[in-house]
Amino acid sequence: MDAVGIAEKSTEQFVQFFYNNYDSQRSSLGSLYRDGSAILWNGNAFSGAQQYSEFLGRLPASQHELDVYDCQPLAALTNAQGVTGILITVSGTVKYGDHPAKKNFSQTFILAPDDVQVGNYYVQSENFRFV
Repeated sequence: MDAVGIAEKSTEQFVQFFYNNYDSQRSSLGSLYRDGSAILWNGNAFSGAQQYSEFLGRLPASQHELDVYDCQPLAALTNAQGVTGILITVSGTVKYGDHPAKKNFSQTFILAPDDVQVGNYYVQSENFRFV
């Protein structure tokens, strides 16, 4: 399978896992991040899995509806095994807590090949924004 095909398959799996768990088991998302992961959540900057997990734990329950997502391989993040990083963009709506209105959002991820768990990716960078 070529780099584009691998990126597409990996993105489909990541998006399904991420948003299903974000809405039902946020505590399980910490394993997707590393100490050096850079996260920007609607203007709030976080560095690493611990700080971000604590923040997510304080948010009310959520319900995401995805409109579209897309990806492309990032050759600049190719590891020694030849696995490339992936740029993922997502847009949709999200509802938090008892608030009746859904808000539009845009989210971008950069996934890097995980050298510790070969064959997996981790979130190197994430940017979430209400639009």
